Parts: sequence; structure tokens; C-alpha cells
Amino acid sequence: MDQVNQNSYCIIMAGGIGNRFWPVSNRRNPKQFSDILHTGKSFIRQTYERIAAIFPADRIYIVTGEEYEACTREQIPELPADNILKEPYGRNTATCIAYAAYKINGNNPEALMLIIPSDHFISNDLAYLQDLQEGMEFVKKQGGLLTVGITPTRAETEYGYIQMKNRNNSQKITAVKTFTEKPNPELAKAFYDSKEFLWNTGIFIWKTRDIIREFKTHMFDLHALFNTDCKLNTPDETAFIHNVYGQCHNISIDVGIMEKSQNVYVLKGQFGWSDVGTWHAFHALCEKDGEGNVTHSDKILLNESRNCIVHVPEDKYVIVQGVDDLIIAEKDNYLMVCHRKDENKIKHFEKSFRKP
Repeated sequence: MDQVNQNSYCIIMAGGIGNRFWPVSNRRNPKQFSDILHTGKSFIRQTYERIAAIFPADRIYIVTGEEYEACTREQIPELPADNILKEPYGRNTATCIAYAAYKINGNNPEALMLIIPSDHFISNDLAYLQDLQEGMEFVKKQGGLLTVGITPTRAETEYGYIQMKNRNNSQKITAVKTFTEKPNPELAKAFYDSKEFLWNTGIFIWKTRDIIREFKTHMFDLHALFNTDCKLNTPDETAFIHNVYGQCHNISIDVGIMEKSQNVYVLKGQFGWSDVGTWHAFHALCEKDGEGNVTHSDKILLNESRNCIVHVPEDKYVIVQGVDDLIIAEKDNYLMVCHRKDENKIKHFEKSFRKP
């Protein structure tokens, strides 16, 4: 597959904690650095290898927390050290993307950015890369803000949705009408039945100058922070970023820009996708036994138990007897047993063990 042109850059967002996967994903070792699906590689390693087929290492950037720099270097030694953009605090995707956009634009005002999450499951790599290249070609000619959507296969409440302006299925790229975050079950079903909506993958493509113009229009405070006495691409960058992040609001790019801009398009992706954001999504992706249980080791025995998830260290022997719909997960001496109907509470569990 051909490499992208020299003005194209890829930004991998790797700043989240994945607390809905606690204790397997935690502050010390978030989901993106873990091999939750037992493929032999972490999510971020797979993401890097996939995108490295079309981007050279010097034009791939990873934005992550300062505390994960060593982990990022260890898992992706090919990446130049300067291409790890370190966030002092988590401030959501708008700030993360702004950091990368203003930095890259400072070096190359003609730059085009592809932004991808680090912790999603992708199948059919060839279709994925072809879609991304088609999206980059569209933005190069047309401009605007392009996101990638996936045709829903069910009425999912855990995903964001993108409403297309044009329902013509022969069109791969169409203008966007609305964005909706995680609808309730009734709304999700209406979205699914209408055929007007796509799942929001959190993949974005645009020219740096276009997204900077949008920041200036819709998030002027953020634009001013990055644009005033800018020290990006200088020895003072770290101190500058600490100062900027200390004043930034926690806001997503969808809320800050995508929902407000009048120049947004969506490409219908042809690849398999899941954000693997919950144990429910993990269960859907994994191979199951005859009773719907998901395990990853022959040291785990389930008797008279159905629809359970057991995710423990490889050396653990586990017997589960006579229970249904449980999530049993262990890591770093933390053991969690939770009913699957209560999994929305998992993201709060880690706080229970933090010292006040």
C-alpha cells in the first residue's frame, strides 16, 4: 500500500484511563497499553503497526499522559522521542487535538491531520487503510472537517451517533446533519431503524489550518491559550503546555467543534470496528463457550454458569460454579466480581481504594 504524501500526519490519541475496564485497565496501566483481547499485542501497538503501513514513523505522533511516556517508548520504540506529546493532565479530546494541531501547523502550515484513537478494535486492515486514504484525499481537495462513521448493526446505547444529511447509500462521503452522544434505548432503536445514522468512531481528518480556524471561531479561549506567546517547537514547550493545560476546560472535540461547525462530513467506513469501551463490548467480540461464557485460559472452569466473563492473570486457577451474568476480573491484586447489569458502576470502583 502506498505511503501518504509528505504533508500528512497521523495523531494517535492515547490519553484515556479506560476505567470502565477496571481493574484490568487502571491508572498505572490503561486499556490502550494492555492486551485485553489476548492477541499478543496491546491496543496501542496494534494501532501503531496498522497505521505504519502508510505513515513513516517521523510523521506519527502519540498524545498521552506524562506518566505513560516510558510505557509508550517501551511499546513503540520506533517512534522518535519528540513525537510523544505529553499531557500534564487529562483535558479530553479538544485540548489533545489542539496541542497536536498547533504544534504540527507551526512546523508545516500545509499539514493535513488524521486523528485516531489508540484503543479500538479494527478488523479488515486493508479496508480501514483504504477508507482513511480516501478520506485524506477528500479533505486535501475539499477541505472541511471529516469524521468516519460505521453502519450500525444493532441499537447500541454505548456509542455516539452521526446523522447523515443524505441517505443515498451510493454516497460514501456525505454532509453531517447532527451528532448525538450515547442515546437512551428508545432513541438508539429509532436511530437504527431510520438508516440515517452511523456510529461515531472518533476518527477525524482535516487540514491543520481548517481546525485552527474552527478553534478560533467556536473555542476562542482554547485558541488564545495556544496562540498567545506560543512556545511549541521550542525548548520551553513543556513549561508552556503545563501552563496551557492548567487553564483548559475538559471538553470533547465533538461538543466543542463538531456539533457547531457548518463544514462537517462523514465517510461511511467499510471495516469492522468496536471501541471495546465496556465489558459488554468485550463479551460481544470474544469467542464464547456453549453457555455464552468468555474465558481465555484452560485453567478457568465454569460449571452450570452462563454468560459470564472471567479475565484473570494467566497463572490463576479459577472455578466458577452455578452463577450467571457475572464479570470476574483480577489485576495487580485487585479482584472484582460484578453483575453484568451493574457494569455501568465499574468506572467508579477504582476511587474506592484511593487514599483521601
